[in-house]
Amino acid sequence: MAAPPRSPIATPPQRSVAQAEKLGLLRELDLFRGLSAADLEAIGHATNLTRCGRGSVIASPDDPPERIHILKSGRVRLYRISPDGKQLTLDIVDPGTILGDMALLGQPRISEGYAETLGEAVVCTISADELRRLVERFPVIGLNIIGHLADRLREAERELESMAFESVAQRFARRLLDLADRYGDPASDGRTLIRQRFTQQELAEMVGTTRETLAHVLADFRRRGLLETAHHQLTIRDPDELGNVAAGAAS
Repeated sequence: MAAPPRSPIATPPQRSVAQAEKLGLLRELDLFRGLSAADLEAIGHATNLTRCGRGSVIASPDDPPERIHILKSGRVRLYRISPDGKQLTLDIVDPGTILGDMALLGQPRISEGYAETLGEAVVCTISADELRRLVERFPVIGLNIIGHLADRLREAERELESMAFESVAQRFARRLLDLADRYGDPASDGRTLIRQRFTQQELAEMVGTTRETLAHVLADFRRRGLLETAHHQLTIRDPDELGNVAAGAAS
């Protein structure tokens, strides 16, 4: 079977951020928290901040090794390509997320996955060698990296615990509440529309189940009045009861 294309989505033109603006953007990244203006000035010459248009593929299996991308603004969809050429969404990440292949950060290669911007975004790119030099010169960056890795470890432990001990309904309810928090438009009647559209396959991938199983859970949530679905958009009707499901207090 043919290998996935090198660039599954046409990548729009990108442009580098001007040096003066770069300093302000770097100051807002957690990785460089605690550094002085003079330190950031030096770091600015070692990093590349780029404005990306919607649909830009910022990380892929074809990336040069030992390079990381830090999402400064915008949102990015992580996905992989199935053997039959379909794109399967794994997650949607927010600013501050580190992407790419970097053994120094404990960040494994995305394997056969891609990272694509969902809208306008600003991305900071650093090579492994540059990051090592920055850590040696500015030890606080090393401390920030440790904090980042600790957060990732806690998230991984929570996901493993969820997969081991929670039902699909619990995991899906928790994911819906998370999506509502990130992309929701609350209405006066207590409902919340999740602006981002998802297919059943994408939702199933996010909670670690099959599309068929997810379809049964969706139907059950609709029957119980927890959720409405239309045109790949989700509306939460009863967030309190959905929270009970997520906590295992209802099934």
